[in-house]
Amino acid sequence: MIDSDAERRMNVVAKGYSSHGDPVQIFGSGRLARCVQQETDHLDGVLFLDRVDARRRRVGAIRSAGWYDEATPPQIKVSPQ
Repeated sequence: MIDSDAERRMNVVAKGYSSHGDPVQIFGSGRLARCVQQETDHLDGVLFLDRVDARRRRVGAIRSAGWYDEATPPQIKVSPQ
C-alpha cells in the first residue's frame, strides 16, 4: 500500500510479551496495521521522515525550522524489519 506519505503494508501481525511475560499477538489491517508499523519503527529508532520517499520529504521546511542545526543534520535510519 502506498498512502499519502510513506509506504506501509495493509496487514500486519505483531508478536511480543505483556508486562507479565505472557505472549501477545496482534493482527491488524488498514489503519491499525499502519499504527502498529509506526510504533514498531519508534521502538527501532526509525522516524516517520525516514520512511518518506525523497521527493515527498520537505527538506527545505526541515532546514528552516528553528530546531534544525546544520552542523549536526538528522540521520536517516532504516528499520531492520
